[in-house]
Amino acid sequence: MGKTIDYYYAIMSGFAYLGEPELRRVAGLAGATINYKPVDIIAVFASSGTTPPAKQSAARRAYRGIELTRWGKVRGLDVNTAPKHWPVPPKDASCAVLAAQSLGLDPGGLSSAFLRGVWFEDKNIADAETIATIVKAAFPDHAEQILERAGSTKTSDEFEAISNEAVAAGVFGSPTYIVDGEIFFGQDRLDFLAKSLGVE
Repeated sequence: MGKTIDYYYAIMSGFAYLGEPELRRVAGLAGATINYKPVDIIAVFASSGTTPPAKQSAARRAYRGIELTRWGKVRGLDVNTAPKHWPVPPKDASCAVLAAQSLGLDPGGLSSAFLRGVWFEDKNIADAETIATIVKAAFPDHAEQILERAGSTKTSDEFEAISNEAVAAGVFGSPTYIVDGEIFFGQDRLDFLAKSLGVE
């Protein structure tokens, strides 16, 4: 039986956007399961003493844009380094991903659609209508069920619990991957994750 990759990330994270296709490729080759765990990244930052990217110095923000562009070329993904709707509250879109996963659906395409919405399509993924449109495109036969479950207290509580779980596990930023207790922070560490799973 394949291993499980606990994938802690912010649904509005630029580096999660750049890493998701490679994460899915590596997981597929390794026969591993990805456990999607979108977090309240502001709460994670606060607990770990990390300064949110939007509040970092101008020099650091500028360099972050350079890195996004560089890695976009490496990953073959177009990226807008100054998205119109970033940062935005992540809860509702995150809950949609969790709802899809709880229904036994593969949330990967939905997660990627939200990330692409922010970092390429200039969509506001905190907007209810935008969320509904993205969910319907990803799961036309299950959209109503996903949206209903996403709005439930149970899913909201799960989102909060995952954020607390992330802090307890030592997560301090997005994306973070954990396999058998070993932490890999950043999509630029996916090569190390792959090796740990026996993928070259």
